[in-house]
Amino acid sequence: MKASQVLERPTEVGPAPGTSRPLRAAYVLSALIVGFMATASIVGLFLDGLYTDGAWAREALRGGDLVTLALVVPLLLGALFLSVRGSRRAQVVWVAMLGYSIYNYAYYVFGAEFNDVFLLHIAILSMSIFALAVLAPRLDVAGIAARIRGGAAARWVGAFLVLVGLGQGGLWAFLIVRFALTGELLPDIPEDGQHLVFALDLALLAPTLVLAGILLFRRTAVGLVMGAAVSLFGAAYQVNLALAGAFQDAANVPGVKAFPLEGIVLLLGFVIASAVLLARRPTEEIARSATSGAGSGNRCS
Repeated sequence: MKASQVLERPTEVGPAPGTSRPLRAAYVLSALIVGFMATASIVGLFLDGLYTDGAWAREALRGGDLVTLALVVPLLLGALFLSVRGSRRAQVVWVAMLGYSIYNYAYYVFGAEFNDVFLLHIAILSMSIFALAVLAPRLDVAGIAARIRGGAAARWVGAFLVLVGLGQGGLWAFLIVRFALTGELLPDIPEDGQHLVFALDLALLAPTLVLAGILLFRRTAVGLVMGAAVSLFGAAYQVNLALAGAFQDAANVPGVKAFPLEGIVLLLGFVIASAVLLARRPTEEIARSATSGAGSGNRCS
Protein backbone atom coordinates (compact mmCIF):
# COMPACT_ATOMS: atom_id res chain seq x y z
CA MET A 1 0.00 0.00 0.00
CA LYS A 2 1.31 3.42 -0.93
CA ALA A 3 1.99 6.00 1.74
CA SER A 4 -0.46 8.41 0.10
CA GLN A 5 -3.23 5.84 0.41
CA VAL A 6 -2.59 5.48 4.12
CA LEU A 7 -2.71 9.23 4.62
CA GLU A 8 -5.95 9.56 2.69
CA ARG A 9 -7.81 6.77 4.49
CA PRO A 10 -10.58 8.19 6.73
CA THR A 11 -10.15 7.28 10.38
CA GLU A 12 -12.27 7.65 13.49
CA VAL A 13 -9.46 9.43 15.32
CA GLY A 14 -7.66 12.26 13.58
CA PRO A 15 -5.70 15.31 14.56
CA ALA A 16 -6.96 16.92 17.74
CA PRO A 17 -9.36 19.71 16.80
CA GLY A 18 -8.70 21.79 19.91
CA THR A 19 -6.16 24.17 18.40
CA SER A 20 -8.25 27.33 18.02
CA ARG A 21 -8.78 29.64 20.96
CA PRO A 22 -12.62 29.49 20.86
CA LEU A 23 -12.57 25.69 20.83
CA ARG A 24 -10.14 25.64 23.73
CA ALA A 25 -12.65 27.82 25.57
CA ALA A 26 -15.33 25.17 24.92
CA TYR A 27 -13.04 22.50 26.37
CA VAL A 28 -12.30 24.57 29.47
CA LEU A 29 -15.96 25.43 30.04
CA SER A 30 -16.99 21.81 29.58
CA ALA A 31 -14.33 20.57 32.00
CA LEU A 32 -15.60 23.05 34.59
CA ILE A 33 -19.16 21.89 33.92
CA VAL A 34 -18.12 18.29 34.69
CA GLY A 35 -16.71 19.34 38.05
CA PHE A 36 -19.65 21.56 38.93
CA MET A 37 -22.24 18.93 37.92
CA ALA A 38 -20.51 16.27 40.00
CA THR A 39 -20.34 18.57 43.03
CA ALA A 40 -23.94 19.79 42.76
CA SER A 41 -25.24 16.25 42.26
CA ILE A 42 -23.36 14.82 45.24
CA VAL A 43 -24.63 17.62 47.48
CA GLY A 44 -28.16 17.19 46.16
CA LEU A 45 -28.12 13.46 46.86
CA PHE A 46 -26.45 13.39 50.25
CA LEU A 47 -27.26 16.68 51.98
CA ASP A 48 -30.57 16.23 53.76
CA GLY A 49 -32.97 19.10 53.35
CA LEU A 50 -31.11 20.78 50.48
CA TYR A 51 -34.22 20.95 48.33
CA THR A 52 -37.03 22.63 50.25
CA ASP A 53 -39.56 22.13 47.44
CA GLY A 54 -42.64 19.96 47.74
CA ALA A 55 -42.24 16.19 47.49
CA TRP A 56 -43.00 16.02 43.75
CA ALA A 57 -40.27 18.50 42.78
CA ARG A 58 -37.81 17.49 45.51
CA GLU A 59 -37.69 13.83 44.51
CA ALA A 60 -37.56 14.68 40.81
CA LEU A 61 -34.51 16.87 41.44
CA ARG A 62 -32.81 14.15 43.50
CA GLY A 63 -33.49 11.54 40.83
CA GLY A 64 -32.01 13.91 38.27
CA ASP A 65 -28.92 14.35 40.44
CA LEU A 66 -28.34 10.60 40.49
CA VAL A 67 -28.58 10.28 36.70
CA THR A 68 -26.35 13.31 36.17
CA LEU A 69 -23.69 11.94 38.52
CA ALA A 70 -23.78 8.31 37.40
CA LEU A 71 -24.40 8.71 33.66
CA VAL A 72 -23.98 12.23 32.29
CA VAL A 73 -20.77 13.23 34.09
CA PRO A 74 -18.88 10.10 32.86
CA LEU A 75 -20.27 10.52 29.33
CA LEU A 76 -19.27 14.17 29.12
CA LEU A 77 -15.85 13.51 30.62
CA GLY A 78 -15.23 10.62 28.21
CA ALA A 79 -16.43 12.71 25.26
CA LEU A 80 -14.01 15.49 26.17
CA PHE A 81 -11.09 13.06 26.45
CA LEU A 82 -11.83 11.39 23.11
CA SER A 83 -12.58 14.70 21.37
CA VAL A 84 -9.14 15.99 22.37
CA ARG A 85 -7.75 12.94 20.57
CA GLY A 86 -9.78 13.82 17.48
CA SER A 87 -12.75 11.43 17.71
CA ARG A 88 -15.58 12.74 15.54
CA ARG A 89 -18.33 10.65 17.13
CA ALA A 90 -17.24 11.76 20.60
CA GLN A 91 -18.11 15.30 19.54
CA VAL A 92 -21.70 14.15 19.06
CA VAL A 93 -21.74 12.89 22.66
CA TRP A 94 -20.20 16.19 23.78
CA VAL A 95 -22.96 18.19 22.09
CA ALA A 96 -25.67 15.88 23.42
CA MET A 97 -24.47 16.15 27.02
CA LEU A 98 -24.25 19.94 26.81
CA GLY A 99 -27.82 19.94 25.52
CA TYR A 100 -28.83 17.72 28.43
CA SER A 101 -27.13 20.11 30.85
CA ILE A 102 -28.95 23.14 29.46
CA TYR A 103 -32.37 21.50 29.53
CA ASN A 104 -31.88 19.74 32.86
CA TYR A 105 -30.49 22.68 34.81
CA ALA A 106 -33.15 25.03 33.50
CA TYR A 107 -35.45 23.14 35.89
CA TYR A 108 -33.05 23.59 38.81
CA VAL A 109 -32.57 27.30 38.08
CA PHE A 110 -36.11 28.33 37.20
CA GLY A 111 -38.18 25.70 39.00
CA ALA A 112 -36.52 24.97 42.35
CA GLU A 113 -36.65 26.97 45.54
CA PHE A 114 -33.53 28.78 46.77
CA ASN A 115 -30.94 26.31 48.06
CA ASP A 116 -27.27 26.16 49.04
CA VAL A 117 -26.06 25.17 45.54
CA PHE A 118 -28.23 27.60 43.59
CA LEU A 119 -25.15 29.48 42.32
CA LEU A 120 -23.66 26.21 41.09
CA HIS A 121 -26.86 25.45 39.19
CA ILE A 122 -26.80 28.90 37.58
CA ALA A 123 -23.12 28.48 36.67
CA ILE A 124 -23.74 25.07 35.07
CA LEU A 125 -26.65 26.39 33.02
CA SER A 126 -24.80 29.51 31.87
CA MET A 127 -21.54 27.74 31.03
CA SER A 128 -23.39 24.99 29.15
CA ILE A 129 -25.14 27.56 26.95
CA PHE A 130 -21.89 29.35 26.14
CA ALA A 131 -19.92 26.12 25.65
CA LEU A 132 -22.48 24.85 23.14
CA ALA A 133 -22.62 28.24 21.40
CA VAL A 134 -18.84 28.20 20.97
CA LEU A 135 -18.62 24.51 20.03
CA ALA A 136 -21.46 24.16 17.51
CA PRO A 137 -20.13 26.46 14.75
CA ARG A 138 -16.70 24.79 14.96
CA LEU A 139 -17.80 21.20 14.58
CA ASP A 140 -16.50 19.26 11.59
CA VAL A 141 -20.06 18.58 10.42
CA ALA A 142 -19.05 16.76 7.23
CA GLY A 143 -16.49 14.61 9.04
CA ILE A 144 -18.94 13.69 11.79
CA ALA A 145 -21.78 13.03 9.33
CA ALA A 146 -19.56 10.61 7.39
CA ARG A 147 -19.36 8.46 10.52
CA ILE A 148 -23.12 8.43 11.21
CA ARG A 149 -25.30 5.86 9.54
CA GLY A 150 -27.57 7.30 6.88
CA GLY A 151 -29.90 5.57 4.45
CA ALA A 152 -33.20 4.04 5.50
CA ALA A 153 -32.12 3.82 9.14
CA ALA A 154 -31.68 7.59 9.33
CA ARG A 155 -35.10 8.15 7.77
CA TRP A 156 -36.77 5.90 10.34
CA VAL A 157 -35.02 7.67 13.21
CA GLY A 158 -35.95 11.03 11.71
CA ALA A 159 -39.60 10.00 11.55
CA PHE A 160 -39.40 8.83 15.18
CA LEU A 161 -38.00 12.19 16.34
CA VAL A 162 -40.69 14.13 14.47
CA LEU A 163 -43.40 11.88 15.90
CA VAL A 164 -42.15 12.34 19.47
CA GLY A 165 -41.77 16.11 19.05
CA LEU A 166 -45.22 16.58 17.56
CA GLY A 167 -46.81 14.21 20.05
CA GLN A 168 -45.23 15.87 23.07
CA GLY A 169 -45.82 19.40 21.82
CA GLY A 170 -49.36 18.61 20.74
CA LEU A 171 -50.26 17.12 24.13
CA TRP A 172 -48.92 20.12 26.05
CA ALA A 173 -50.63 22.56 23.66
CA PHE A 174 -53.92 20.71 24.17
CA LEU A 175 -53.57 20.90 27.96
CA ILE A 176 -52.78 24.61 27.81
CA VAL A 177 -55.81 25.32 25.62
CA ARG A 178 -57.98 23.17 27.89
CA PHE A 179 -56.77 25.16 30.89
CA ALA A 180 -57.62 28.43 29.12
CA LEU A 181 -61.16 27.16 28.49
CA THR A 182 -61.90 25.19 31.65
CA GLY A 183 -59.19 26.04 34.22
CA GLU A 184 -58.37 22.33 34.45
CA LEU A 185 -54.77 21.06 34.70
CA LEU A 186 -53.23 17.64 35.29
CA PRO A 187 -54.09 16.27 38.76
CA ASP A 188 -51.43 15.54 41.41
CA ILE A 189 -48.75 17.66 39.68
CA PRO A 190 -48.02 21.13 41.10
CA GLU A 191 -49.26 23.95 38.87
CA ASP A 192 -45.88 25.70 38.79
CA GLY A 193 -44.26 22.41 37.78
CA GLN A 194 -46.63 22.00 34.85
CA HIS A 195 -46.07 25.63 33.88
CA LEU A 196 -42.29 25.15 33.60
CA VAL A 197 -42.53 21.79 31.82
CA PHE A 198 -44.93 23.16 29.22
CA ALA A 199 -42.82 26.28 28.69
CA LEU A 200 -39.47 24.51 28.25
CA ASP A 201 -40.83 21.67 26.14
CA LEU A 202 -42.83 23.86 23.78
CA ALA A 203 -40.14 26.54 23.48
CA LEU A 204 -37.08 24.27 23.23
CA LEU A 205 -37.59 20.52 23.24
CA ALA A 206 -40.44 19.90 20.79
CA PRO A 207 -39.12 22.27 18.07
CA THR A 208 -35.63 20.75 18.38
CA LEU A 209 -36.98 17.22 18.00
CA VAL A 210 -39.06 18.14 14.97
CA LEU A 211 -36.30 20.12 13.25
CA ALA A 212 -33.69 17.42 13.89
CA GLY A 213 -36.09 14.75 12.65
CA ILE A 214 -36.89 16.60 9.42
CA LEU A 215 -33.23 17.31 8.63
CA LEU A 216 -32.31 13.72 9.51
CA PHE A 217 -35.10 12.34 7.32
CA ARG A 218 -33.67 14.39 4.46
CA ARG A 219 -30.23 12.94 5.34
CA THR A 220 -28.43 16.27 5.31
CA ALA A 221 -25.05 16.44 7.03
CA VAL A 222 -26.41 18.82 9.67
CA GLY A 223 -29.42 16.54 10.14
CA LEU A 224 -27.25 13.47 10.70
CA VAL A 225 -25.19 15.24 13.36
CA MET A 226 -28.15 16.96 14.98
CA GLY A 227 -30.30 13.82 14.86
CA ALA A 228 -27.63 11.70 16.54
CA ALA A 229 -27.04 14.30 19.26
CA VAL A 230 -30.77 14.77 19.92
CA SER A 231 -31.31 10.99 20.07
CA LEU A 232 -28.54 10.61 22.63
CA PHE A 233 -29.84 13.58 24.61
CA GLY A 234 -33.32 12.03 24.55
CA ALA A 235 -32.00 8.71 25.85
CA ALA A 236 -30.13 10.40 28.72
CA TYR A 237 -33.11 12.49 29.73
CA GLN A 238 -35.52 9.58 29.58
CA VAL A 239 -33.25 7.87 32.12
CA ASN A 240 -33.51 11.08 34.18
CA LEU A 241 -37.31 10.97 34.04
CA ALA A 242 -37.35 7.25 34.91
CA LEU A 243 -35.21 7.76 38.02
CA ALA A 244 -37.19 10.86 39.00
CA GLY A 245 -40.36 8.76 38.87
CA ALA A 246 -38.71 6.01 40.92
CA PHE A 247 -37.66 8.52 43.61
CA GLN A 248 -41.15 10.04 43.64
CA ASP A 249 -42.80 6.64 43.87
CA ALA A 250 -40.51 5.63 46.75
CA ALA A 251 -41.53 8.84 48.55
CA ASN A 252 -45.22 7.98 48.00
CA VAL A 253 -45.87 11.06 45.87
CA PRO A 254 -49.53 10.86 44.78
CA GLY A 255 -50.28 10.11 41.13
CA VAL A 256 -46.74 8.98 40.24
CA LYS A 257 -45.90 5.52 38.94
CA ALA A 258 -42.32 4.29 38.76
CA PHE A 259 -41.20 3.25 35.26
CA PRO A 260 -44.46 3.82 33.34
CA LEU A 261 -44.86 1.95 30.06
CA GLU A 262 -44.76 5.07 27.89
CA GLY A 263 -41.50 6.14 29.51
CA ILE A 264 -39.93 2.74 28.89
CA VAL A 265 -41.05 2.81 25.24
CA LEU A 266 -39.57 6.27 24.70
CA LEU A 267 -36.33 5.30 26.44
CA LEU A 268 -35.94 2.22 24.26
CA GLY A 269 -36.76 4.28 21.18
CA PHE A 270 -34.07 6.87 21.91
CA VAL A 271 -31.50 4.22 22.87
CA ILE A 272 -32.11 2.29 19.65
CA ALA A 273 -32.00 5.51 17.60
CA SER A 274 -28.68 6.48 19.18
CA ALA A 275 -27.20 3.03 18.64
CA VAL A 276 -28.34 2.88 15.02
CA LEU A 277 -26.90 6.27 14.11
CA LEU A 278 -23.65 6.05 16.08
CA ALA A 279 -22.72 2.42 15.34
CA ARG A 280 -19.24 2.18 13.85
CA ARG A 281 -19.25 2.27 10.05
CA PRO A 282 -16.70 0.35 7.93
CA THR A 283 -13.82 2.48 6.64
CA GLU A 284 -14.86 1.93 3.02
CA GLU A 285 -18.41 3.10 3.78
CA ILE A 286 -17.08 6.23 5.50
CA ALA A 287 -14.97 7.01 2.45
CA ARG A 288 -17.94 6.58 0.09
CA SER A 289 -20.13 8.76 2.32
CA ALA A 290 -17.53 11.52 2.49
CA THR A 291 -17.06 11.44 -1.26
CA SER A 292 -20.81 11.45 -1.88
CA GLY A 293 -21.28 14.33 0.55
CA ALA A 294 -18.54 16.35 -1.11
CA GLY A 295 -20.12 15.86 -4.49
CA SER A 296 -23.74 16.53 -3.56
CA GLY A 297 -23.71 19.44 -1.19
CA ASN A 298 -25.19 18.73 2.23
CA ARG A 299 -26.98 15.48 1.34
CA CYS A 300 -25.36 12.28 2.64
CA SER A 301 -25.99 8.73 1.48
